[in-house]
Amino acid sequence: MELISENVRAAMCYTLGFITGVLFLFDRSPFVRFHAIQSTLTFSTIAALIILLPVIPGGVILSRIVMAFSIILWAFCTVKASRGEAFKLPIFGDIAEEQLSPNYT
Repeated sequence: MELISENVRAAMCYTLGFITGVLFLFDRSPFVRFHAIQSTLTFSTIAALIILLPVIPGGVILSRIVMAFSIILWAFCTVKASRGEAFKLPIFGDIAEEQLSPNYT
């Protein structure tokens, strides 16, 4: 018997971005692991962009745009996961799916 449902655990993967994504990487459910991998890859990349963009000219504005986009993306992914949907983000969703495939070695 599960204490917390699969959908809730999947949504929790996005709660603190890549931090909670990493915490759920070892869940038994492939659905939860998919969201954990996707969250870890997506939000660690976004965090790196937010930190590195201000170094280039005009990067502060770009960094703030990325931050605003990430908040919208975070809410979207959390809602999709809580509804039981394995919504794939363009690049990182494919990588997450590949990591879970039975032929992956």
